[in-house]
Amino acid sequence: MEICFEGIGQAVATFQTEAELSAGQAVALTGSSTVGLGESGALPCGVTAGAARNGAVAVQIAGMVTVAYSGETAPKAGYESLTCDGKGMLVKAEDSGLTCLVLAVDETAKTVTVKL
Repeated sequence: MEICFEGIGQAVATFQTEAELSAGQAVALTGSSTVGLGESGALPCGVTAGAARNGAVAVQIAGMVTVAYSGETAPKAGYESLTCDGKGMLVKAEDSGLTCLVLAVDETAKTVTVKL
């Protein structure tokens, strides 16, 4: 049996953006109804579901999603505090971050599957 978390509890919302965003990037709120890559350490609000077009982007704000992570320390399965790295990836928080349930970690591909 293959393990799959895709689509479970998924909720997607449309936000404004001034950034050039592509699918699968971790984003943070950068203003009212606006998302972007945010600064390093910003709390993630979701993961882009597609590329930005005409100043808008679809963002998955709830459910299971796989996204790239950065940093020298990989998140572990269980509850972890995560932040944005400012480049579209998640990073294990040094101090405080958004607590997410980490379901799977692929250290070779440097991806993490989390419940937002």
